[in-house]
Amino acid sequence: MKKILLLLAAMLTLVSCSDFKQDKLPLHRVTIMYAAAFSNLSTSIAEDIDDICGSGLPTRNSGDVFLVYSHMPTSRGWYNEPTSPVLFRAWADPDGTQHRDTLITYPNTDISSTAEVMNKVLSDVKEIFPAPHYGMIVSSHGKGWIPAGYTENYSFFFSSASAQTKELCIESVEGSGINVCDLAYALPMKFDFIIMDSCLMGCIETAWELKDKCNLLLFSPTEILTDGMMYHTMGPLLTNVVNPDIKRIAKEYYEHYQALSGYYQSASITLMDCTRLEPVAEACRKLVERFRVQIVNTNASDVQAYFYNELHWFFDLRDIFVQAGATEEDLAELDSALEDAIVYTACTDTFFDLKLERVCGVSMYKPYSILTDLNNFYRGLSWNKAIGLIQ
Repeated sequence: MKKILLLLAAMLTLVSCSDFKQDKLPLHRVTIMYAAAFSNLSTSIAEDIDDICGSGLPTRNSGDVFLVYSHMPTSRGWYNEPTSPVLFRAWADPDGTQHRDTLITYPNTDISSTAEVMNKVLSDVKEIFPAPHYGMIVSSHGKGWIPAGYTENYSFFFSSASAQTKELCIESVEGSGINVCDLAYALPMKFDFIIMDSCLMGCIETAWELKDKCNLLLFSPTEILTDGMMYHTMGPLLTNVVNPDIKRIAKEYYEHYQALSGYYQSASITLMDCTRLEPVAEACRKLVERFRVQIVNTNASDVQAYFYNELHWFFDLRDIFVQAGATEEDLAELDSALEDAIVYTACTDTFFDLKLERVCGVSMYKPYSILTDLNNFYRGLSWNKAIGLIQ
């Protein structure tokens, strides 16, 4: 049976490659939406896929390829029955008629929110569609830099708001979760841009791990409401253009939620140029050397937070140093580096009941001396090694 399955998988790949060769070459850009949605987000993400496919797809011979990796339960809330993830190509005729060609059906034992499966899928994409440019949208739950499995042991996550978010979580299957330190391994090619439609990924720890794998990184330091990005206008901004307009995607996201009311007026967004992060790290390293003790001793409640519970791990990078005692003169190098690296950032006045008053657009961990396990994990992150926050 194993040999039969391997043969069928090989046949599928061969068919895909043969079919692809009918396209006009060379390719310009391949964009993939990686939807790890075997969770309570499945309904929302399915609508997002429909929206982006309906917003304007590349034609078959345009030189641009749009792919979707989709992993969803048979129905929302039904997680006991494994389902098979699929990779399909979405394209349109000149008259706008949509097509979805399934390229690969993966085993139902695959857990999409793992570095191994993401690497496998993206390696398949790279092999079938070799191109000079790649872009990716990641749509799933997010957890920032927090290690996989950690949140299952600590129940500090709640919201009194009626609006739902892609809150700190993973897929509804045992063993899911990608550690931020494994992100570089998960990506077998370099991306022009990565859009993270996932909560709390807008932390410097994520950006630093991806600095050699991604040029532009769009993410949010806060949570993201389940409606997510503006997929109904996204297609033409990403495909069939020389340079995808990621900044406009960021602005449309902010402007949409800013125009809403109540708890739905909750959003933050940051577009980071990862090629310009070295000066940010250098400035932070110098500040950490001067203010390390004060950073640890600073009362967490005095620092601008991006998450609203009593014990959390997402604070404004700049405000950590401000509350530790850094002056405007001390912060000049960091401010200059952030201005250079952050292409665009915006936020609503509040996220739910949390005021967003002193925000630079990216979060960082402010260590708690009592969280030994978490600090030990953080000590091994590339960002910590670069700035020496936890020794």
